[in-house]
Amino acid sequence: MKSLTKGIAAGFGRVLDSVREMRHPGQATLFASLLRRTRFDYASEVGDGLDASVVTAPVMWMQRSIPEATLAMREIKADGSHEDLHDHDLLELMRSPNPFYGDIALWGAIVLSFLIDGNSYLIKVKNAAGKPVQLWWVPWWMIEPHAPIDGGDFIQFYRYTPGTGAGVMLLDPDDVVHFRNGINPRNMMKGLSPMQGVLREIFSDLESSNFIASLLRNMGVPGTIISPKGGAMPTPEDVEATKAWFSQAYGGDNRGKALVMGGQTEVQSFGFNPEQMNLSYGSNRAEERVCACIGIPAAVVGFGAGLEQTKVGATMEELRKLAWHNGVLPLGRQLVDELQRSLLPDFQRAQSQRGRRIELYWNTDDVLALQEDEDKQSARKLKELQAGAITLREYRTETGREADDRHDFYIRPINYVAVPADKPGLGHNGGPALDDNAERSDPGQKALPPAQVKHSETWLPEGAGTASEDEIARGERFVTRNEAAFSGLSAAFEQDLKPLFEGWGDEAARVAQVVLDALLPEDGPKAARPPQTKAANDQLVQEIIDLLNVEAWDRQLSAKYQAQYVQIARDVAEAIEQSGYGTMLPDARMLEVIDAGGTRAGLIDLDEQTRAALFKALTEGRAEGEGVNALANRIANMIEGGPFKDAATRAKVIARIETKHAQNISTLENGRSNGFSRFIVYDGRLGPDRSEPAHIARSGSIVSYEDAMTMTINMRPNCTLSFAPHVEF
Repeated sequence: MKSLTKGIAAGFGRVLDSVREMRHPGQATLFASLLRRTRFDYASEVGDGLDASVVTAPVMWMQRSIPEATLAMREIKADGSHEDLHDHDLLELMRSPNPFYGDIALWGAIVLSFLIDGNSYLIKVKNAAGKPVQLWWVPWWMIEPHAPIDGGDFIQFYRYTPGTGAGVMLLDPDDVVHFRNGINPRNMMKGLSPMQGVLREIFSDLESSNFIASLLRNMGVPGTIISPKGGAMPTPEDVEATKAWFSQAYGGDNRGKALVMGGQTEVQSFGFNPEQMNLSYGSNRAEERVCACIGIPAAVVGFGAGLEQTKVGATMEELRKLAWHNGVLPLGRQLVDELQRSLLPDFQRAQSQRGRRIELYWNTDDVLALQEDEDKQSARKLKELQAGAITLREYRTETGREADDRHDFYIRPINYVAVPADKPGLGHNGGPALDDNAERSDPGQKALPPAQVKHSETWLPEGAGTASEDEIARGERFVTRNEAAFSGLSAAFEQDLKPLFEGWGDEAARVAQVVLDALLPEDGPKAARPPQTKAANDQLVQEIIDLLNVEAWDRQLSAKYQAQYVQIARDVAEAIEQSGYGTMLPDARMLEVIDAGGTRAGLIDLDEQTRAALFKALTEGRAEGEGVNALANRIANMIEGGPFKDAATRAKVIARIETKHAQNISTLENGRSNGFSRFIVYDGRLGPDRSEPAHIARSGSIVSYEDAMTMTINMRPNCTLSFAPHVEF
């Protein structure tokens, strides 16, 4: 039986021969140079794009932008710390690549060819020791990577044609720094040109510019028609003389002067007015798409298409930041990655350099577009001061104010609780902290407060206080707000859980189909099938369980729970702040809420639920004489439903229970973090006809944090139990 299971398991994945040596494409895949759905050769007409303003404007913006950041280097120590390196030979070479131009010109050339062709090349000039001493940029049309016919190497050499009469040079790949924009599937040795997909738009912009220039060169119109009236027939000499006279007398700077003819003559202007010559739509389309391929908004370049965005709320500052995050920084990372791969190793061959972990990066501290403005920086520092994260001295120093030892203290709200750093086990009342794990049976489980004691769902602790009407009214607004948010939060979680459960059912059906086909062949002898006994069905269940990854299901469910608890924690924290109970939930308390969600998911024994559903499906289905397909369908339905009738019911019940539980947990943790130790109970919210008297009776009681947590853990499904921090009047 075990060998059969192994064979089935192997059938879920194809066994492949291990690859000992990669075989590369021997040459670039041959594709037609024409764009799809046209026979016009736009690529030849556009050329290299250097005379198209729609290309050069965004490219030059990128060329101007990238030098704002500084190429930097740091060494990663064994403990994970970083140490900046300022005098490395590679940095010196990049600052002064050769005797004729510097780093700004070099980076501009690299960016130019990278954005137009998708490839940029540097040739290394090395000394006798093999160390690069010069770097030279080479235009992309002068150099081409080549692979051997048999595919033994990815790149065998680079064919460099300098065009100086020296012929062709075949360069070792180690002597070339080849920057690629990804990998071009039509030629995997090269990168993909950002401009390849917008050739039509570039061509359209060129044509519209030529069209307008031609019209303006001819006085803005194709010409003026002068027609004699009365049947007169001028001689060819008269026609040419009149044409020359009119052009001289009324062309150029003489435009607009009065015209008087000696006989009956009709003068007609034939051409376009400025509105008819407006071709901005085509230009806008080209500007937008070219900039999109580069990753920058058109507005930062100064294109008219992009400037319209500033009219709908996007400020130029925001657009510049977007350009850096979507365009400049990703480009910079691509370039640095290649320098790390193909240039840095040339400087690490010396014995003293071996074993050092060095990485290149862009230092953006001086990039204006990425800096906070002074108002935002001051506001952020003020929040840090109010939260107790920095001292008053640090705040004054970082905001440009004078500071001395008198300001060397923290400012914290009065309801914050101080806990000694050397005694993390002490809580706000001097007793053991609620997250102390000294008595945990499972060190991997986050301890909830000592509310794990089981009580009835109507339990109310002895000695619970009673809130006044004003106190109840004060908390009522907070509770009502959370109740209003409950339906939306629960419905969203339900929609998230239902496809997860259905997926489990589908997976169980596929595995069961394979196992049952092997063990219960419908065309085989009935005597060969396992008997219809509990032991036989247990064996079938085990065979299926062995092929299901129930542990992965546990992780999936835990992730769903934690995501829901995070969303609810943030929603409740916002309600806490809006209701005037305090500030947002601190990170430490947020982690406790998240862990509570994971713990709740861990309380569901998916393995046992799956076994029970499989056994029930097999027992009932085989008793009714169902075949393999029918049994697989039955298993799918029971697995996705779990202890409920179907996936929809399971998702709905769990969503409602966990949403209410998460709201209460978040309320209690938020209240505790803001200095509250007692909470008002709100229960029996559906009225006498739908709520139990015991639930109605305990509404308005005042309980401690610990007792409130116990009541939350023991509440039943569809319970209306809620809490609000107690503010004494």
